[in-house]
Amino acid sequence: RELLSKKLLTEAFTLLDHGNTKSITRESVMRVMLILNQDIPEIKCLSHDEKHILFAFLDKDGSGEICLDEFLDFGSILLLKLSKTSDYATFVETYLPSIYRSGKYQVLCQVVQSKYFDDAIDFILVMNAIIIAIQDYQLLAGGDYEINAHFNDGNIDTIWEVFETSFTAIYVVEASLKIMVNGWKKYAESPRNMFDLTITILALLATFYVYYPNTFNNSRLIQFVVMVRVLRLGRLIFTIDAFQLFGAVSLDIIPAAIPIFLVLLFFEYAFASLGMALFGGLITRDPANQISFELLLARDFVDNAYWANNFNDMFSGMNVLFNLIVVNNWTECEIGFEYVTGKKYLVRMFFFCFHLIGVIGISNVVTSFIINAFFQQLKTIEQRKGWEEQIDGEAVINGSRAVFDASKVTGTETGVEGTKYYATIQPKHADVELDERAALRSLFTRTQSGD
Repeated sequence: RELLSKKLLTEAFTLLDHGNTKSITRESVMRVMLILNQDIPEIKCLSHDEKHILFAFLDKDGSGEICLDEFLDFGSILLLKLSKTSDYATFVETYLPSIYRSGKYQVLCQVVQSKYFDDAIDFILVMNAIIIAIQDYQLLAGGDYEINAHFNDGNIDTIWEVFETSFTAIYVVEASLKIMVNGWKKYAESPRNMFDLTITILALLATFYVYYPNTFNNSRLIQFVVMVRVLRLGRLIFTIDAFQLFGAVSLDIIPAAIPIFLVLLFFEYAFASLGMALFGGLITRDPANQISFELLLARDFVDNAYWANNFNDMFSGMNVLFNLIVVNNWTECEIGFEYVTGKKYLVRMFFFCFHLIGVIGISNVVTSFIINAFFQQLKTIEQRKGWEEQIDGEAVINGSRAVFDASKVTGTETGVEGTKYYATIQPKHADVELDERAALRSLFTRTQSGD
Protein backbone atom coordinates (compact mmCIF):
# COMPACT_ATOMS: atom_id res chain seq x y z
CA ARG A 1 0.00 0.00 0.00
CA GLU A 2 2.84 2.41 0.83
CA LEU A 3 4.55 1.73 -2.49
CA LEU A 4 1.32 2.34 -4.42
CA SER A 5 0.68 5.56 -2.49
CA LYS A 6 4.21 6.80 -3.19
CA LYS A 7 3.87 5.98 -6.90
CA LEU A 8 0.53 7.78 -7.27
CA LEU A 9 1.67 10.84 -5.33
CA THR A 10 4.84 11.04 -7.42
CA GLU A 11 2.75 10.98 -10.59
CA ALA A 12 0.46 13.69 -9.17
CA PHE A 13 3.51 15.82 -8.26
CA THR A 14 4.83 15.53 -11.82
CA LEU A 15 1.49 16.71 -13.22
CA LEU A 16 1.37 19.70 -10.85
CA ASP A 17 5.00 20.70 -11.46
CA HIS A 18 4.24 22.52 -14.71
CA GLY A 19 7.58 24.26 -15.08
CA ASN A 20 9.63 21.21 -14.07
CA THR A 21 11.05 23.24 -11.15
CA LYS A 22 10.99 20.28 -8.75
CA SER A 23 8.51 22.15 -6.58
CA ILE A 24 4.83 23.07 -6.37
CA THR A 25 3.57 26.52 -5.45
CA ARG A 26 1.10 27.33 -2.69
CA GLU A 27 -1.51 28.32 -5.31
CA SER A 28 -1.32 24.90 -6.97
CA VAL A 29 -1.81 23.08 -3.67
CA MET A 30 -4.78 25.32 -2.81
CA ARG A 31 -6.41 24.49 -6.16
CA VAL A 32 -5.91 20.79 -5.48
CA MET A 33 -7.62 21.15 -2.10
CA LEU A 34 -10.52 23.02 -3.74
CA ILE A 35 -10.99 20.17 -6.22
CA LEU A 36 -10.84 17.60 -3.40
CA ASN A 37 -13.56 19.51 -1.52
CA GLN A 38 -15.82 19.41 -4.58
CA ASP A 39 -15.17 15.98 -6.06
CA ILE A 40 -14.04 13.62 -3.29
CA PRO A 41 -16.90 12.89 -0.82
CA GLU A 42 -14.62 10.92 1.53
CA ILE A 43 -12.64 14.08 2.32
CA LYS A 44 -14.23 16.53 4.75
CA CYS A 45 -14.92 19.99 3.36
CA LEU A 46 -11.95 22.15 4.31
CA SER A 47 -12.36 25.69 5.54
CA HIS A 48 -10.11 28.54 4.38
CA ASP A 49 -8.04 28.38 7.57
CA GLU A 50 -7.76 24.59 7.45
CA LYS A 51 -6.39 24.70 3.90
CA HIS A 52 -3.61 27.07 4.95
CA ILE A 53 -2.85 24.97 8.03
CA LEU A 54 -2.60 21.80 5.95
CA PHE A 55 -0.32 23.56 3.48
CA ALA A 56 1.91 24.54 6.39
CA PHE A 57 2.11 20.88 7.43
CA LEU A 58 3.38 20.07 3.93
CA ASP A 59 5.83 22.95 3.79
CA LYS A 60 8.15 21.60 6.46
CA ASP A 61 11.09 23.83 5.57
CA GLY A 62 9.07 27.07 5.46
CA SER A 63 10.11 27.83 1.88
CA GLY A 64 6.58 28.54 0.66
CA GLU A 65 6.84 25.75 -1.94
CA ILE A 66 6.41 21.99 -1.78
CA CYS A 67 9.13 19.61 -2.96
CA LEU A 68 8.50 15.96 -3.81
CA ASP A 69 9.60 14.62 -0.39
CA GLU A 70 7.16 17.01 1.30
CA PHE A 71 4.36 16.22 -1.15
CA LEU A 72 4.60 12.53 -0.27
CA ASP A 73 3.00 13.46 3.07
CA PHE A 74 -0.13 14.68 1.26
CA GLY A 75 -2.03 11.49 2.06
CA SER A 76 -1.13 11.81 5.75
CA ILE A 77 -2.38 15.38 6.11
CA LEU A 78 -5.74 14.39 4.64
CA LEU A 79 -6.13 12.02 7.59
CA LEU A 80 -5.87 14.95 9.99
CA LYS A 81 -8.94 16.07 11.87
CA LEU A 82 -8.56 19.67 13.04
CA SER A 83 -10.74 21.29 15.64
CA LYS A 84 -10.39 24.53 17.56
CA THR A 85 -9.75 24.25 21.27
CA SER A 86 -12.47 26.87 21.70
CA ASP A 87 -14.98 24.37 20.29
CA TYR A 88 -14.53 22.39 23.50
CA ALA A 89 -15.37 25.33 25.74
CA THR A 90 -18.36 24.62 28.00
CA PHE A 91 -21.51 26.71 28.22
CA VAL A 92 -20.51 27.98 31.66
CA GLU A 93 -16.99 28.85 30.49
CA THR A 94 -18.31 30.78 27.48
CA TYR A 95 -21.37 32.58 28.83
CA LEU A 96 -20.84 32.59 32.60
CA PRO A 97 -17.09 33.23 33.02
CA SER A 98 -17.42 34.64 36.54
CA ILE A 99 -19.09 31.44 37.75
CA TYR A 100 -16.56 29.33 35.81
CA ARG A 101 -13.65 31.03 37.58
CA SER A 102 -15.22 30.76 41.03
CA GLY A 103 -13.64 28.39 43.54
CA LYS A 104 -16.83 26.45 44.20
CA TYR A 105 -17.39 25.72 40.52
CA GLN A 106 -13.80 24.54 40.07
CA VAL A 107 -14.27 22.18 43.01
CA LEU A 108 -17.44 20.87 41.35
CA CYS A 109 -15.48 20.28 38.13
CA GLN A 110 -12.80 18.36 39.99
CA VAL A 111 -15.42 16.18 41.67
CA VAL A 112 -17.32 15.39 38.45
CA GLN A 113 -14.13 14.63 36.53
CA SER A 114 -12.69 12.46 39.30
CA LYS A 115 -12.64 8.69 39.43
CA TYR A 116 -14.66 8.80 42.66
CA PHE A 117 -17.65 10.31 40.85
CA ASP A 118 -17.75 7.43 38.37
CA ASP A 119 -17.27 4.97 41.23
CA ALA A 120 -20.27 6.48 43.03
CA ILE A 121 -22.42 6.14 39.91
CA ASP A 122 -21.26 2.54 39.49
CA PHE A 123 -22.28 1.84 43.09
CA ILE A 124 -25.72 3.30 42.38
CA LEU A 125 -25.97 1.10 39.28
CA VAL A 126 -25.16 -1.96 41.38
CA MET A 127 -27.88 -0.97 43.86
CA ASN A 128 -30.25 -0.45 40.93
CA ALA A 129 -29.50 -3.97 39.67
CA ILE A 130 -29.97 -5.49 43.14
CA ILE A 131 -33.34 -3.78 43.62
CA ILE A 132 -34.52 -4.93 40.19
CA ALA A 133 -33.43 -8.50 41.03
CA ILE A 134 -35.30 -8.39 44.38
CA GLN A 135 -38.42 -6.93 42.80
CA ASP A 136 -38.52 -9.51 40.01
CA TYR A 137 -37.10 -12.48 41.90
CA GLN A 138 -40.25 -14.58 41.58
CA LEU A 139 -40.43 -13.88 37.86
CA LEU A 140 -36.73 -14.66 37.35
CA ALA A 141 -37.00 -17.84 39.44
CA GLY A 142 -39.92 -19.09 37.37
CA GLY A 143 -42.39 -18.95 40.26
CA ASP A 144 -45.90 -17.53 40.42
CA TYR A 145 -45.86 -13.79 39.86
CA GLU A 146 -48.67 -11.38 40.57
CA ILE A 147 -48.47 -7.80 39.34
CA ASN A 148 -49.12 -5.22 42.04
CA ALA A 149 -52.25 -3.25 41.13
CA HIS A 150 -50.56 -0.05 42.29
CA PHE A 151 -48.18 -0.31 39.33
CA ASN A 152 -51.06 0.55 37.03
CA ASP A 153 -52.64 3.47 38.91
CA GLY A 154 -50.37 6.20 37.51
CA ASN A 155 -49.12 7.27 40.95
CA ILE A 156 -45.80 6.88 42.76
CA ASP A 157 -47.25 4.94 45.66
CA THR A 158 -45.03 1.85 46.01
CA ILE A 159 -41.49 1.58 47.30
CA TRP A 160 -40.38 0.13 43.94
CA GLU A 161 -41.76 3.13 42.03
CA VAL A 162 -39.99 5.46 44.46
CA PHE A 163 -36.71 3.64 43.77
CA GLU A 164 -37.19 3.69 39.99
CA THR A 165 -38.03 7.40 39.95
CA SER A 166 -35.10 8.18 42.26
CA PHE A 167 -32.67 6.28 40.06
CA THR A 168 -33.95 8.11 36.99
CA ALA A 169 -33.47 11.45 38.76
CA ILE A 170 -29.91 10.51 39.76
CA TYR A 171 -29.03 9.52 36.19
CA VAL A 172 -30.46 12.81 34.88
CA VAL A 173 -28.33 14.76 37.37
CA GLU A 174 -25.26 12.71 36.42
CA ALA A 175 -25.67 13.37 32.68
CA SER A 176 -26.41 17.08 33.29
CA LEU A 177 -23.32 17.55 35.47
CA LYS A 178 -21.02 15.80 32.98
CA ILE A 179 -22.33 17.87 30.07
CA MET A 180 -22.05 21.09 32.08
CA VAL A 181 -18.51 20.39 33.29
CA ASN A 182 -17.02 18.71 30.19
CA GLY A 183 -19.02 20.46 27.48
CA TRP A 184 -21.24 18.78 24.91
CA LYS A 185 -18.52 18.19 22.29
CA LYS A 186 -16.19 16.33 24.63
CA TYR A 187 -19.09 14.46 26.25
CA ALA A 188 -20.50 13.34 22.89
CA GLU A 189 -17.13 11.96 21.73
CA SER A 190 -17.51 9.07 24.19
CA PRO A 191 -19.76 6.22 22.97
CA ARG A 192 -20.30 5.19 26.58
CA ASN A 193 -21.59 8.65 27.44
CA MET A 194 -23.97 8.63 24.48
CA PHE A 195 -25.31 5.21 25.51
CA ASP A 196 -25.88 6.46 29.06
CA LEU A 197 -27.55 9.64 27.81
CA THR A 198 -29.85 7.74 25.45
CA ILE A 199 -31.06 5.40 28.19
CA THR A 200 -31.41 8.31 30.62
CA ILE A 201 -33.57 10.27 28.17
CA LEU A 202 -35.71 7.18 27.46
CA ALA A 203 -36.19 6.59 31.19
CA LEU A 204 -37.09 10.24 31.72
CA LEU A 205 -39.60 10.23 28.86
CA ALA A 206 -41.09 6.95 30.11
CA THR A 207 -41.47 8.47 33.59
CA PHE A 208 -43.35 11.49 32.26
CA TYR A 209 -45.47 9.30 29.98
CA VAL A 210 -46.49 6.99 32.81
CA TYR A 211 -47.14 9.53 35.56
CA TYR A 212 -48.57 12.34 33.46
CA PRO A 213 -52.38 11.90 33.46
CA ASN A 214 -53.31 9.81 30.44
CA THR A 215 -54.77 6.40 29.59
CA PHE A 216 -51.39 4.62 29.99
CA ASN A 217 -50.42 4.04 33.62
CA ASN A 218 -48.21 0.93 33.71
CA SER A 219 -45.01 1.94 35.51
CA ARG A 220 -43.26 -1.27 34.45
CA LEU A 221 -42.34 0.57 31.27
CA ILE A 222 -39.90 2.64 33.34
CA GLN A 223 -38.47 -0.52 34.87
CA PHE A 224 -37.81 -2.06 31.48
CA VAL A 225 -35.95 1.06 30.33
CA VAL A 226 -33.93 1.27 33.55
CA MET A 227 -33.05 -2.43 33.23
CA VAL A 228 -31.28 -1.60 29.98
CA ARG A 229 -29.29 0.98 31.91
CA VAL A 230 -27.99 -1.80 34.12
CA LEU A 231 -26.06 -3.07 31.08
CA ARG A 232 -23.62 -0.31 31.91
CA LEU A 233 -22.45 -2.51 34.76
CA GLY A 234 -20.52 -4.41 32.14
CA ARG A 235 -17.93 -1.64 32.27
CA LEU A 236 -17.03 -2.72 35.79
CA ILE A 237 -15.28 -5.67 34.19
CA PHE A 238 -13.14 -3.26 32.21
CA THR A 239 -11.84 -1.52 35.31
CA ILE A 240 -9.36 -4.41 35.28
CA ASP A 241 -6.48 -3.25 33.06
CA ALA A 242 -6.29 -6.50 31.08
CA PHE A 243 -10.02 -6.47 30.27
CA GLN A 244 -9.92 -2.75 29.53
CA LEU A 245 -7.14 -3.25 27.02
CA PHE A 246 -8.90 -6.23 25.47
CA GLY A 247 -12.14 -4.28 25.09
CA ALA A 248 -10.44 -1.23 23.57
CA VAL A 249 -8.51 -3.31 21.06
CA SER A 250 -11.58 -5.36 20.11
CA LEU A 251 -13.66 -2.25 19.44
CA ASP A 252 -10.90 -0.69 17.35
CA ILE A 253 -10.41 -3.68 15.03
CA ILE A 254 -14.13 -4.12 14.27
CA PRO A 255 -14.17 -1.54 11.41
CA ALA A 256 -11.09 -3.11 9.85
CA ALA A 257 -12.61 -6.59 10.14
CA ILE A 258 -15.89 -5.69 8.40
CA PRO A 259 -14.68 -6.36 4.81
CA ILE A 260 -13.38 -9.83 5.61
CA PHE A 261 -16.56 -10.67 7.52
CA LEU A 262 -18.54 -9.57 4.47
CA VAL A 263 -16.57 -12.08 2.39
CA LEU A 264 -17.52 -14.80 4.88
CA LEU A 265 -21.17 -13.67 4.81
CA PHE A 266 -21.22 -13.72 0.99
CA PHE A 267 -19.74 -17.21 0.95
CA GLU A 268 -22.29 -18.51 3.47
CA TYR A 269 -25.13 -16.82 1.58
CA ALA A 270 -24.06 -18.53 -1.66
CA PHE A 271 -23.93 -21.98 -0.01
CA ALA A 272 -27.23 -21.35 1.81
CA SER A 273 -28.88 -20.55 -1.53
CA LEU A 274 -27.42 -23.72 -3.04
CA GLY A 275 -28.55 -25.72 0.00
CA MET A 276 -32.11 -24.40 -0.37
CA ALA A 277 -32.11 -25.51 -4.01
CA LEU A 278 -30.81 -28.99 -3.16
CA PHE A 279 -32.37 -29.75 0.23
CA GLY A 280 -35.19 -27.22 0.71
CA GLY A 281 -38.29 -28.73 2.36
CA LEU A 282 -36.70 -32.14 2.99
CA ILE A 283 -36.21 -31.78 6.76
CA THR A 284 -39.75 -32.00 8.08
CA ARG A 285 -41.79 -33.46 10.95
CA ASP A 286 -45.05 -33.45 9.01
CA PRO A 287 -46.54 -36.96 9.41
CA ALA A 288 -48.33 -36.52 6.10
CA ASN A 289 -44.96 -36.36 4.38
CA GLN A 290 -43.32 -39.75 3.83
CA ILE A 291 -39.87 -38.14 4.08
CA SER A 292 -40.42 -37.46 7.79
CA PHE A 293 -40.41 -41.21 8.46
CA GLU A 294 -37.13 -41.59 6.57
CA LEU A 295 -35.62 -38.90 8.76
CA LEU A 296 -36.55 -40.83 11.92
CA LEU A 297 -34.03 -43.48 10.87
CA ALA A 298 -31.19 -40.96 11.25
CA ARG A 299 -30.74 -41.64 14.96
CA ASP A 300 -27.85 -39.19 15.51
CA PHE A 301 -29.87 -36.39 13.91
CA VAL A 302 -33.06 -37.21 15.83
CA ASP A 303 -31.37 -37.81 19.19
CA ASN A 304 -29.75 -34.38 19.00
CA ALA A 305 -33.09 -32.77 18.02
CA TYR A 306 -31.54 -31.06 15.02
CA TRP A 307 -34.90 -30.33 13.39
CA ALA A 308 -34.06 -26.63 13.10
CA ASN A 309 -30.91 -27.47 11.11
CA ASN A 310 -32.41 -27.42 7.66
CA PHE A 311 -32.37 -25.53 4.39
CA ASN A 312 -36.12 -24.84 4.27
CA ASP A 313 -35.45 -21.07 4.33
CA MET A 314 -32.48 -18.71 4.20
CA PHE A 315 -32.20 -18.11 7.95
CA SER A 316 -32.29 -21.82 8.73
CA GLY A 317 -29.68 -22.44 6.05
CA MET A 318 -27.40 -19.78 7.50
CA ASN A 319 -27.86 -21.40 10.91
CA VAL A 320 -26.68 -24.76 9.52
CA LEU A 321 -23.64 -23.16 7.92
CA PHE A 322 -22.77 -21.27 11.10
CA ASN A 323 -22.76 -24.59 12.94
CA LEU A 324 -20.44 -25.94 10.27
CA ILE A 325 -18.11 -22.93 10.55
CA VAL A 326 -17.62 -23.58 14.27
CA VAL A 327 -17.42 -27.34 13.57
CA ASN A 328 -20.35 -28.11 15.86
CA ASN A 329 -21.33 -31.79 15.36
CA TRP A 330 -21.55 -31.30 11.62
CA THR A 331 -21.43 -35.04 10.93
CA GLU A 332 -24.59 -35.63 13.02
CA CYS A 333 -26.30 -32.82 11.12
CA GLU A 334 -25.16 -34.14 7.74
CA ILE A 335 -26.47 -37.67 8.33
CA GLY A 336 -30.06 -36.39 8.40
CA PHE A 337 -29.74 -35.02 4.87
CA GLU A 338 -28.33 -38.34 3.69
CA TYR A 339 -31.45 -40.20 4.84
CA VAL A 340 -34.00 -37.75 3.39
CA THR A 341 -32.28 -37.46 0.00
CA GLY A 342 -30.99 -40.98 -0.41
CA LYS A 343 -28.01 -39.42 -2.15
CA LYS A 344 -25.12 -39.97 0.19
CA TYR A 345 -22.38 -38.76 -2.13
CA LEU A 346 -24.19 -35.54 -3.12
CA VAL A 347 -24.77 -34.60 0.53
CA ARG A 348 -21.24 -35.45 1.58
CA MET A 349 -19.80 -33.51 -1.35
CA PHE A 350 -21.84 -30.41 -0.39
CA PHE A 351 -20.82 -30.52 3.27
CA PHE A 352 -17.22 -31.44 2.46
CA CYS A 353 -16.85 -28.54 0.00
CA PHE A 354 -18.18 -26.08 2.57
CA HIS A 355 -15.86 -27.49 5.22
CA LEU A 356 -12.88 -27.33 2.89
CA ILE A 357 -13.50 -23.79 1.59
CA GLY A 358 -15.35 -22.25 4.52
CA VAL A 359 -13.73 -23.77 7.59
CA ILE A 360 -10.21 -24.65 6.46
CA GLY A 361 -9.97 -21.71 4.05
CA ILE A 362 -11.99 -18.59 4.78
CA SER A 363 -12.57 -19.19 8.50
CA ASN A 364 -8.85 -19.60 9.14
CA VAL A 365 -8.13 -16.45 7.13
CA VAL A 366 -10.66 -14.55 9.27
CA THR A 367 -9.11 -15.93 12.45
CA SER A 368 -5.55 -15.11 11.40
CA PHE A 369 -6.61 -11.60 10.34
CA ILE A 370 -8.23 -10.94 13.71
CA ILE A 371 -5.19 -12.23 15.61
CA ASN A 372 -2.80 -10.12 13.50
CA ALA A 373 -5.04 -7.03 13.74
CA PHE A 374 -5.39 -7.54 17.49
CA PHE A 375 -1.65 -7.46 18.13
CA GLN A 376 -1.11 -4.57 15.71
CA GLN A 377 -3.79 -2.52 17.43
CA LEU A 378 -2.45 -3.56 20.83
CA LYS A 379 0.75 -1.67 19.97
CA THR A 380 -1.27 1.37 18.88
CA ILE A 381 -3.31 1.37 22.10
CA GLU A 382 -0.14 1.26 24.15
CA GLN A 383 1.28 4.18 22.16
CA ARG A 384 -1.85 6.25 22.80
CA LYS A 385 -1.10 6.06 26.51
CA GLY A 386 2.29 7.63 25.89
CA TRP A 387 3.82 10.53 27.72
CA GLU A 388 3.26 14.19 26.98
CA GLU A 389 5.73 15.09 24.23
CA GLN A 390 6.73 18.49 22.86
CA ILE A 391 7.76 18.57 19.18
CA ASP A 392 10.19 21.33 18.09
CA GLY A 393 8.18 23.90 20.03
CA GLU A 394 5.38 23.36 17.50
CA ALA A 395 2.96 21.10 19.35
CA VAL A 396 2.37 19.09 22.47
CA ILE A 397 1.32 15.51 21.80
CA ASN A 398 -0.62 13.76 24.53
CA GLY A 399 -1.81 10.26 23.68
CA SER A 400 -3.18 10.34 20.13
CA ARG A 401 -3.95 14.07 20.07
CA ALA A 402 -1.76 17.13 19.54
CA VAL A 403 -2.48 20.72 20.53
CA PHE A 404 -0.73 23.49 18.58
CA ASP A 405 -0.77 27.19 17.77
CA ALA A 406 -2.16 27.49 14.25
CA SER A 407 -0.46 30.82 13.47
CA LYS A 408 2.79 29.07 12.52
CA VAL A 409 3.21 25.38 11.69
CA THR A 410 6.60 23.77 10.93
CA GLY A 411 8.02 27.23 10.33
CA THR A 412 5.34 28.30 7.83
CA GLU A 413 3.07 31.27 8.50
CA THR A 414 -0.59 30.34 8.02
CA GLY A 415 -2.31 33.69 8.52
CA VAL A 416 -4.47 32.15 11.23
CA GLU A 417 -3.91 34.34 14.27
CA GLY A 418 -4.43 33.63 17.96
CA THR A 419 -6.09 30.23 17.61
CA LYS A 420 -5.08 26.94 19.11
CA TYR A 421 -6.15 23.70 17.43
CA TYR A 422 -6.39 20.04 18.28
CA ALA A 423 -5.06 17.62 15.66
CA THR A 424 -5.91 13.93 15.55
CA ILE A 425 -5.30 11.26 12.93
CA GLN A 426 -8.46 9.61 11.63
CA PRO A 427 -7.79 6.83 9.07
CA LYS A 428 -10.32 6.68 6.26
CA HIS A 429 -10.05 2.92 5.82
CA ALA A 430 -9.81 1.67 9.42
CA ASP A 431 -6.07 1.01 9.18
CA VAL A 432 -5.35 -0.84 12.41
CA GLU A 433 -1.60 -0.70 11.76
CA LEU A 434 -1.40 3.12 11.84
CA ASP A 435 0.79 4.51 14.64
CA GLU A 436 -1.17 7.73 15.28
CA ARG A 437 1.41 9.21 17.64
CA ALA A 438 4.29 8.60 15.22
CA ALA A 439 2.25 10.08 12.36
CA LEU A 440 1.58 13.26 14.37
CA ARG A 441 5.24 13.47 15.38
CA SER A 442 6.29 13.24 11.74
CA LEU A 443 3.85 15.94 10.62
CA PHE A 444 5.02 18.41 13.28
CA THR A 445 8.74 17.84 12.69
CA ARG A 446 10.50 20.57 10.74
CA THR A 447 13.17 20.06 8.10
CA GLN A 448 15.81 22.49 7.01
CA SER A 449 15.51 24.18 3.66
CA GLY A 450 17.59 22.32 1.12
CA ASP A 451 17.53 18.97 3.00
